[in-house]
Amino acid sequence: MLTFKKVLQRAFVASLMGCLGAASLTSPVFAEDLTIGSQAPTLDIEHWVHDGNGKFKPVTEFAKGKVYVVEFWATWCGPCIASMPHLVEMQNKFADKGVQIVSISDESLETVDKFLEREYKATATKKSVIENAPDESGDQPKTYRELTSAYCLTTDPDKSANKDYMQAAGQNGIPCAFIVGKDQKIEWIGHPMSMDDVLAQVVDDKWDRTEFAEEFKESQKMGLLMSKIMRSARSGKIEDAMQLIDETLAETKSAQVKNQLQSMKVQMLMQSGKTEEAMAALDNLIEAEKNPAIKKQMKMTRVQLLMQDTKNAKFAEAITQAYAEYKDTPAFINFITWGLYEKFESGELSDKALLKASRAAAEGAAAASDEASKAAVLDTAAHFQFLDGDTAAALKTQQEAVKLAGDQMKPDLEKFLEVIKEKADK
Repeated sequence: MLTFKKVLQRAFVASLMGCLGAASLTSPVFAEDLTIGSQAPTLDIEHWVHDGNGKFKPVTEFAKGKVYVVEFWATWCGPCIASMPHLVEMQNKFADKGVQIVSISDESLETVDKFLEREYKATATKKSVIENAPDESGDQPKTYRELTSAYCLTTDPDKSANKDYMQAAGQNGIPCAFIVGKDQKIEWIGHPMSMDDVLAQVVDDKWDRTEFAEEFKESQKMGLLMSKIMRSARSGKIEDAMQLIDETLAETKSAQVKNQLQSMKVQMLMQSGKTEEAMAALDNLIEAEKNPAIKKQMKMTRVQLLMQDTKNAKFAEAITQAYAEYKDTPAFINFITWGLYEKFESGELSDKALLKASRAAAEGAAAASDEASKAAVLDTAAHFQFLDGDTAAALKTQQEAVKLAGDQMKPDLEKFLEVIKEKADK
């Protein structure tokens, strides 16, 4: 039976793997109903949560001469949340040039509202973006609600917008953005973190839609072949699937398709236990990636991959380096440290220096985490304190974790608290 902590851990792994593009081992949607140059479908969105602080009105039909970004996201999607400051930056930069960003979730209004109340902490790399997006009082945003108020954030539970855009265009990964041009036609489809130059060119009437359409059409056609690859993978024929990937990589000219295929290959190599080959393939992806934010997410995935190879001579050094590099990302530090705790507990790891470094990293992450995740990170810190023989610190930390935990997590945390108390009483 999975503990609540295990569920969180698996969810974080899923969000990390999301940074490897839209690739997954599920069958993709393949369609050509909506492509580059197609007339943009009208929008029928149920709930308009934000209106850009009063700057924008709800959109049904796109106005001639204006440019729109229709972006799809979800509260459970890590890369989507990571893209939010960038959407703020883009909206602020282009608001006076007739650009309106409409971000759409297909979750319930209640789910989205609950997420928006989460505390937002700008990292060092994001602070310059947020300086341009103070709330109405002039202060920096404290919650995701304040952060995202700069653009039109919406939710459409009946999934009509998702059907008209994502499914019609054969897109099966989020976040995904559609740029609608001044003639109400689709100019570009892709990851919102990669749209900066395209959006600027569309606004300035310098974008070559025809050239991009040829590349994107090839990408859509590759969907059929990818379905074949995934069918082989699902049936256990991993070697056949990887051979098809290599053959397709040699034929395609599309950078987008190559990225997706290489991402699929990394996942398949991981599933096959070929860690070194997967690491090498991922290194090639990281080296080729130009977007700093996406590159960072890929490097985080690399750490996840490294954690499967504890016998690597440079394992401890690489993990310690990751603790320093990602100290501003508490959720990721918690993911790493909890994974290592399980390896220490099972006897797979015994390096005392790494144990103490992991304890320090977990304690730092607990101090930096937001209210929504603090209980889980405190629990990780308490486990390392206990493992390190510091029962008094573990007791204090776990008591705080239990106090902050929600109903789902609390039973697991209380069980470990009892273990600590028993040890303390001896």
